Amino acid sequence: MLSAYMSSGPPFYPPPPPSQPPEDPPRREPFQDYFTPQPPPRQASSRSNSGLLGGLAAGAAVLFKFGVFKTLLTLLLSFGLYWAVIGPWAAAGLVAMILVHEMGHVIEIRRQGMQASAPLFIPFFGAAIFQRQHPTDALKQAQIGIAGPLAGTVGATAAFVLYGTTHSPIILWWAYIGFLINLFNLIPIGMLDGGWILAVVSKWFQIVGLVLLLLAVLLLPQVGVQLNPIVLIIVLMGLPAIMERFRNDRLPYYQSVPVSARYAMGAAWLLLVAYLGFAWLQTHELLSSALR
Repeated sequence: MLSAYMSSGPPFYPPPPPSQPPEDPPRREPFQDYFTPQPPPRQASSRSNSGLLGGLAAGAAVLFKFGVFKTLLTLLLSFGLYWAVIGPWAAAGLVAMILVHEMGHVIEIRRQGMQASAPLFIPFFGAAIFQRQHPTDALKQAQIGIAGPLAGTVGATAAFVLYGTTHSPIILWWAYIGFLINLFNLIPIGMLDGGWILAVVSKWFQIVGLVLLLLAVLLLPQVGVQLNPIVLIIVLMGLPAIMERFRNDRLPYYQSVPVSARYAMGAAWLLLVAYLGFAWLQTHELLSSALR
């Protein structure tokens, strides 16, 4: 089960008036062919829209606009299809974990003063949000990327704590699937969250991501985890992003990020992967014992 956030199509900007042609065409930042970064919208109150509470309020505002109907409609559709396959309680936990993950992205995008759609659920794929504007540097994009797994980790951890009280196998499964979804999305390749997070650190992490994904395909079935065939589609869709990362490595979009910020983002990714990997293994063992 995957999740993603994407950018929508570009607005049209008329060409500038004729002037003396430059000797060489100006270099374009990554993603300028898709959209042009927009200035942040004016805030009614800087105090009310700053920090975590401001981000939560902004995320709630997005969810309860008219986009909420699309979210609820696609959520109910996915829930119904999952119900038919894995039962109602497991389906409820699955859609809840996906929603928490996606809202992490939405909240961070809104916190940065940009626009994003409400989550749209895609049955047997996960969910997606559409980022209508793009940050001006790779660090801000990495912060958006890591916000989803962070929120999803909190949700899965809450389910695990609840299992400690209830000892319910279905609650344990909620934690299990939550840890797995967020761990998988941290693979640093293409459109997965890990690809955006580690793009700010080094272009070579895209190659690391390909190797990790290959290992996941080979090893996860050995422990009873069957990967969704849509994973292959995600890889193919992510190939242009991998090539773009290598092609644009020397542009200010990446090079303007301080080295200390790169190290911090890389360390945050590593710690999150270590925690999720350990938690997923623990829930996997507990769930195997509970189902015997």
